[in-house]
Amino acid sequence: DGGQSAESAESSSAAAALAGYRIGDTGPGGGIVFYDAGSPQPWGRYLEAALTEERGGSRDKQAYWCRFYRDVGTSTGIGAGAANTRAMLAACSSGAATTVSGYRGGGMADWFLPSKDELNALFEQKDYVRGFVAGRYWSSSQRGAGVVWIQAFPYGDQISYDYKPDSDFYVRPVRAF
Repeated sequence: DGGQSAESAESSSAAAALAGYRIGDTGPGGGIVFYDAGSPQPWGRYLEAALTEERGGSRDKQAYWCRFYRDVGTSTGIGAGAANTRAMLAACSSGAATTVSGYRGGGMADWFLPSKDELNALFEQKDYVRGFVAGRYWSSSQRGAGVVWIQAFPYGDQISYDYKPDSDFYVRPVRAF
């Protein structure tokens, strides 16, 4: 008959939907897709960033990283932000991890503070995501006890920062899917 069966058309449609996100698209959490790994990874395939006031959300918040000075064993790579944030939450009762994990954009409860490399990927797509404050943003990656990777927007410098408990920098929730 030359036509597709309803079942194969449905599975083709589902496959297209899963692979159909591009940088700049709206993700399932209502954020902006800023990273595509190209294929499924253990953590997901895509990363999306929460919106700001400019795009219908709230302005980036400021928070301190944490009020302790021990190394909680974080990583810097793409896909590490969620685990880093969980490690921070286990050690901190408030701060940057608490701020981002409390975000509920799109009804999702799996938002996290990006790792060093995820934050850099977000910086590289800042023209799609938009709404960043000219200032320093926290990553969830430590370089050691009391030292955290941060990134300066709009210039992109990544530096390790010897934080103080009252250092308030910006945070942007992200999530993987």
